[in-house]
Amino acid sequence: MTVLAALVGAASIVEATPLALAGFHTRFVLAGVAALALVVGAVVIIVRRRRPALELRKLDAAAARRYVESFAGVERDFEARPEVAAAQARGIVEEVLRRMGFPDRVDAAQKARDQGAHDRAAAAALEAADRALRQDADRETLRGALTSYREVLDRLLEDATGR
Repeated sequence: MTVLAALVGAASIVEATPLALAGFHTRFVLAGVAALALVVGAVVIIVRRRRPALELRKLDAAAARRYVESFAGVERDFEARPEVAAAQARGIVEEVLRRMGFPDRVDAAQKARDQGAHDRAAAAALEAADRALRQDADRETLRGALTSYREVLDRLLEDATGR
């Protein structure tokens, strides 16, 4: 069998698919798939645009100072009780997020996505801290979480504290 005969035979096999037998040509099927992909893409874009934007508030300087001082106390207590300090650091950051207008979320990934729309670096630090607390954390892992929470707090309060 020659190459030409093999190609002609392959073409006739392709033409004998159920769609071709039903009267649909390959180009029509491909055009339909492309149109469907465009419609799905448009729907996804419309749904994403319909989400309400977060209305964030900046904290005043006095409130920001209180949070920074409170966090400094947590850092001082870290050596004595690292697990408690990491939990308190998380609580302070979550309180600041709520006071600024971020939604109160249970899911850490959703919290990070909300934060990512505002500040990607802070969102990455928040994810790192939450990931560290999900592990069976030793002292150094907890220290890393505390440092990440400090970075998030500093970025959130950047304007209010003048840092």
